[in-house]
Amino acid sequence: MIVQSFGQLQVIKPSLTAFPAAPGSAPGQLWWEEDDDQYGEIYANDPNVRICVDFLARNIGQLNIHAYRRVSDTDRERLNDHDVIRWLTHPNPATTMYRLIEDLMGDLGIYFNAYWLKVRYEDAGARAIGLLRVPPDEMEVFGGLLPTQFVWTRANMRMPFPPSEIVHFDGFNPLNPLKGLSPLKTLARLLREDDAASRNREAYWNNASRFEGVIERPKDAPKWTPAQKQSWREQWQGRYAGPANAGMIPVLEDGMTLKNASGSARDSQYVEGWKARRELYASAYHIPLTMVGILEHATFSNINEEHKQLYQDCLAPWLKMIEQELARQLLIESTDNEDVYLEFNIAEKLKGSFEEQASSLQMAVGRPIMTPNEGRARLNLPSIKDDPTADQIAPQQGGPSDATANPNNDPNGPPPKAKPKPRAPADKAAQEVIAATRGRQRARLLKFPEAERSSAFYAEMDRWNGELARDLAPHVGDEALGLAIRSNLDLFTELDS
Repeated sequence: MIVQSFGQLQVIKPSLTAFPAAPGSAPGQLWWEEDDDQYGEIYANDPNVRICVDFLARNIGQLNIHAYRRVSDTDRERLNDHDVIRWLTHPNPATTMYRLIEDLMGDLGIYFNAYWLKVRYEDAGARAIGLLRVPPDEMEVFGGLLPTQFVWTRANMRMPFPPSEIVHFDGFNPLNPLKGLSPLKTLARLLREDDAASRNREAYWNNASRFEGVIERPKDAPKWTPAQKQSWREQWQGRYAGPANAGMIPVLEDGMTLKNASGSARDSQYVEGWKARRELYASAYHIPLTMVGILEHATFSNINEEHKQLYQDCLAPWLKMIEQELARQLLIESTDNEDVYLEFNIAEKLKGSFEEQASSLQMAVGRPIMTPNEGRARLNLPSIKDDPTADQIAPQQGGPSDATANPNNDPNGPPPKAKPKPRAPADKAAQEVIAATRGRQRARLLKFPEAERSSAFYAEMDRWNGELARDLAPHVGDEALGLAIRSNLDLFTELDS
């Protein structure tokens, strides 16, 4: 490899540490020289790998990508018809946006490398770009510290492309700065162990699931002739061997005993080993264990928290990497890229139930620390420019009081408005229902440590709203659900204060 440094050409020889060859590798083959096409075979044959990769690919594939223009610190403009959004929505005639992103995440999960070929064409007289996935095991990357050329090999045909024509997604690799290091390379030894265990079980069933044991005859029994031995063996295998005869009780001749010479599934810890491997695979991909079917310690509360963790800690780094690579390699192709950024819409996955959103937004927007326009900016919504009260705080939440609305006490000015009082149900029976319900709820929440009460409340809120609304319906009719929601929010505020 030749590079230019300080005005002179210098030859730099690559220096790579020779790791021990992996078992089963070709003679002289180094750990980091295993072929990429093996990873596709691993994904196709190992269920634990496929579970983890498919989980990431499907959850990220379902998220839509939006384009925004930053107007100010508190204002955003969503660009529904931006070039990049059109290119991603219709990447090519045979691919949708979901399939494009799902394939991208699948390639990253298997190879930690993904490639899109830019197909340039004109659409209604305007310049447009199509996107076509290139299999990572068919792509070679050339260069020094930065890629200088991509070569796609298909059916013995080599097609070179400059970096400007390829959208390349990759991860960290201490052994090669041009390509990402597949997680499966790190898991190679565990994968080989898993494969050996699976082959052992498969061989057992392919061998007609014979019972591994020894039949003993008394030492003083007469010696069998070879013909007698063969006849006994044929009778035994025909009667008791094979899946169709599983569970049959053998009948032995006088004095014979049957001793087991094989370990059971429990003794060999097949089930425990399978769970341990899946846990390790999930950890390698930073996926919460409950999301891949490991539910030994799952509860309603911690599953709800792990669902939030999924989009905050597990998927967020992937999303940030993809957003920035799209901006670096695709957004620059558009003539409209000033103050434009791309963002996955994870708000739809994290917004919670309607009651949780209403309560959170009411507390955030209605208090002095935020105006309605600031709250809308948090949701990537445009500001309200025609509403004179859009940047004012509500009086009941710390904004200007009714007295300041008519500072000079002008008799001809607007009369002060009476502060609304929370309405209590007029029906005495309804009041008793609310009091009894809140007593039970308060007692339940007080059992949790103070730091966990908020999570416990939100985990139960939907059910509590429904149950209380059903109890109130005979007394207050259509107002039942509203009263139930207000009662539960009042309880939460009381315990939180």
